[in-house]
Amino acid sequence: MSQQPSGWYDDPSNPDMLRYWDGVSWTNHTAPRKSPTAGQGSSGGSATGSATGSVGVDRTGAAAPTPTRPELGRQTGVPQAPQQPQQYYQQAPANAQWMHDIRTTADGVQLASWGKRFGAWVIDGIILAIVGGFISWFATPTLSTRFGELVDAAEAGDQARLTAIQGDLAGPVLQFSIVLWLVTTAYCLIFWTTTGQTPGKLALGISVRRADRPGPLPIGTAVLRRVVPLVGQFVPFLSLLDGLWPLWDDKRQALHDKVAGTQVVEGKQPRHQA
Repeated sequence: MSQQPSGWYDDPSNPDMLRYWDGVSWTNHTAPRKSPTAGQGSSGGSATGSATGSVGVDRTGAAAPTPTRPELGRQTGVPQAPQQPQQYYQQAPANAQWMHDIRTTADGVQLASWGKRFGAWVIDGIILAIVGGFISWFATPTLSTRFGELVDAAEAGDQARLTAIQGDLAGPVLQFSIVLWLVTTAYCLIFWTTTGQTPGKLALGISVRRADRPGPLPIGTAVLRRVVPLVGQFVPFLSLLDGLWPLWDDKRQALHDKVAGTQVVEGKQPRHQA
C-alpha cells in the first residue's frame, strides 16, 4: 500500500481548518482554510485554488479532486492516513502566504525548529551523561580517585605532586573520552537507523531523515553525520558553530546535516518505504 504523501489536508475534526499530515500521522499543526486575504488575489481579483474552494492545488498547480474527509481513527486510537480522493496541498494552498512561511523539505515535510533540536540535544545529553558516569565508574575506576588526589594537591599548593598527577591522568582521560565518544556514536547510529529518533527527538516529536526522501537513515549516512562532531573534538568552536548553524540556515541544517545530506523534521519517520 503506498504511503500517503505529507502535506496539508482538510482537518478531519474541523471543516474550517487544514491539518498537516507528516507522512506517518496527523500533527498538531493546523491552519484556517480561509487565508486573511482569501477574497482577493495579488492583483485584486478573486483568488483561485485557495483553501476556500472545493478544489485543492498541488505543488505543480494542478487541480486536485473534490475532497472527501479523512478519518482520525478515533475508534481504534490510531491516526489513519487521508484517503484519496482528498483535498491536498503539498506545500500550501495558492495565495496563502501565511502557510508558505512554514519551512519544509523539498517534498513538503515541515522542518523542526532550532529550539526543538536544542531541547532534544539536552535530553540526549543528560542520558549520555548518566551512561558516561557508569562508564567512568566501571571502565576507569582509578579516574575518580586520581581526580580527588588532584584536588587535594591543588588545595595544598603542592605543585610537584599536582604536575605528577596531571601526567598520570592524561592516559585515563583520553581512554575515557574515546570510550564515551564511541558510546555516543553507537547511541546515535542505533536510533537514527531504526526509527530516525533518539529518545530526545522522540520526546520533542521530531526526527532525522535524508533531505531527499523520508525514512530512517542508511548506516552510511548515519556515520557521515558523526564526522563533524568527531572533528569538533579537535577544532575549537566547531561544535558550537555546528550547533548554532540551523539558526540562520535556510534549510535549518547544522553542519553535520550538510555533510550527511540530512534534515530534522516534525513527526516520525515511516519504517518502510512505499
